[in-house]
Amino acid sequence: MLYIRFHGNYSSPKTKQPYGIFVVIYHLYRDAKLLESDGKLYLDTKEWFEQNLPNPPFYDDNNSVNAVTWFKDGIKAPEMIIYLEPFFNIAKKYNVEIIKSISKELPGILIYEDEYQIGIVPHCANWER
Repeated sequence: MLYIRFHGNYSSPKTKQPYGIFVVIYHLYRDAKLLESDGKLYLDTKEWFEQNLPNPPFYDDNNSVNAVTWFKDGIKAPEMIIYLEPFFNIAKKYNVEIIKSISKELPGILIYEDEYQIGIVPHCANWER
């Protein structure tokens, strides 16, 4: 199994891991750096994911376990990655680097899994780029 994570080039002080693509694009939106049309695209894409990608339970308590999520390279994950295209486009338009990390092994301690993704508590950062 391969695990895939799309993330920025700056890290969360909480998890000590790079912020994932959802947060990186949210930061552009939060900081009012997006044109109105791109802000709407962000909100529409975010809403689609909220309706279609399960929300790991560790996010319900503000992620007290400091976990991060990775897509599983299985049958279902490619569909989710296709729906990330608007975020990739926004990042490119605003010159924000999005890095694709791949791990051939569990990239941490598994604490959550669904058909699309895993939630892990990282134990190291030896990812392929």
